[in-house]
Amino acid sequence: MHQILLVDDESYVIDDLEISFPWDQYRIERIHKAYSGMQALSILEEQTVDIVITDISMPVMNGLELIRQIKAVKPNLPCILLTGYAEFEYAKEATKFGVVEYLLKPLDVEKLASCLEKTVMSIEEQIRRALSYEQAMNSFREHLPSLKDRLLNQLIEGNRYSEDVLNDKLGHYHLPFQAQDDVQLVLVRLEEHFTRYTTTSLQLFEYAVTNIACELFNTAFHTWHCRDHYDYLVFLLKPAGPGANESDTSPETNHSKQLTKQNQDLTHLSLQLHHNVNEYLKGGISVILSQTGTLQHDIRDMYEQAISALKKQVGNGTGYFLPLEESCRSVSIRSLHILYEPPTFNHLLETGQWDVFKERMHRIKTGYDALPEQTEEHLDEIQIVLLSAFHYIAHKNQALLSDLVGNEWVPRVPFRSVSQLTDWADNTLDRLRIKLEEQSFDEQHDVIHQIKTFVSSNLHSLSLQSIADHVSLHPVYVSKLFKQFQGISLSEYILSVKMDLALYLLNHSQDKVYEISEKLGYANSQYFIKVFRDKFGMTPQDYREQ
Repeated sequence: MHQILLVDDESYVIDDLEISFPWDQYRIERIHKAYSGMQALSILEEQTVDIVITDISMPVMNGLELIRQIKAVKPNLPCILLTGYAEFEYAKEATKFGVVEYLLKPLDVEKLASCLEKTVMSIEEQIRRALSYEQAMNSFREHLPSLKDRLLNQLIEGNRYSEDVLNDKLGHYHLPFQAQDDVQLVLVRLEEHFTRYTTTSLQLFEYAVTNIACELFNTAFHTWHCRDHYDYLVFLLKPAGPGANESDTSPETNHSKQLTKQNQDLTHLSLQLHHNVNEYLKGGISVILSQTGTLQHDIRDMYEQAISALKKQVGNGTGYFLPLEESCRSVSIRSLHILYEPPTFNHLLETGQWDVFKERMHRIKTGYDALPEQTEEHLDEIQIVLLSAFHYIAHKNQALLSDLVGNEWVPRVPFRSVSQLTDWADNTLDRLRIKLEEQSFDEQHDVIHQIKTFVSSNLHSLSLQSIADHVSLHPVYVSKLFKQFQGISLSEYILSVKMDLALYLLNHSQDKVYEISEKLGYANSQYFIKVFRDKFGMTPQDYREQ
């Protein structure tokens, strides 16, 4: 969908054009209006406009000067010129500035329609060309660092991929890792000295620390890094030397020696990182070195253990270094991470993703069954999260949950099994969905009624924006909703109401044609006559005389 800017110092011209022309047929969803060249330039700075239609004859800055300034900044923005002058020299000068079309006043609607169709098709063809393979690859390379950062964040947050999918992503992002690689994780927190600075300065320090770390680790390890949601720096490391990934075929003693040597090297480099940051950046960092694990299966646990260790200790001015021993005891009580994965349950309900919500609940049951220790507290946690989401969407729709699903479906006692809990959630979700969809349908019908009433009462001063303001909705949504429920566009409906009233006044009143024109909101009676003739094949006066 596209946006258009109409520019004319005679406000009635573009106000009437906004309402009377079927813009949506040409995939134009938003109309901006300017009553001077300066106002038009201001709108272009703030809005994403795809087409400009401007009058040529305006005070202070005429249409040609406006187009010249537009083309200086946005050379590819299509401009259509409206004018009451038919001289060839104007058309010639307009063509020099790259004007798409030169249309004469009074405006021929069919010519405007033809011009818009060609212009919109040209814009969409340019968009398709802009999405060519080479440009897509340039965009991919530009965003590759953030894509790497995001993937590592997903893995440490518990997102699971199959081995083939993960290896495909790693290869696509040019990362020298495989799903089954033995890796270690280094977690870095910038301490008090750095946090005194502004956000921008802190980001520069993080960038500097990352560069120092990569320079050190890259001497012996393949390195992949990201910044997590705690604003900690996370480094994933894999030995870069020969034999680094051959542990499965090595004797047990040889494998043990390799791990010992790897830990010694990484411990030395981590201590060197700690020292270098203090020396060169004059600030302390705390460094946690995890135990070894496989990238695909253990990275989440490695990260959680490092986070837990980091949060248990408060760094002093210079920070500290702490290696986690391989013999670290695994925790039997684990959290159900899936409960808090994005998108949240609140978001799924808010966006109407009912089936995804149900699929997530099934995964929760599977995750619960896989826990080493299943407790009532886990069931309580699941119930609290789901019930909170149900309350949230009910209250957001200005209703009590008990009113939507019934008191019997709001639990007052804990559940005793995960199956009992998920059955309750499934049934509650179904009842909630039915009620909210019914409520939404009724509310939309009420909006249509409000729009029709407002149109009937305000024909003399009507615009899409005023209608949208009346119902407190976005103009684009108002247009789409009206078309969806009525089968015709809002502009077609307004024109129909105006013409019906025009017929009535011509039949049952002594009002002159220009008076009827004003009552219908047409500031220019000639334009009203043209619209009437286009609709009924005769002028208002001819109709009255018949």
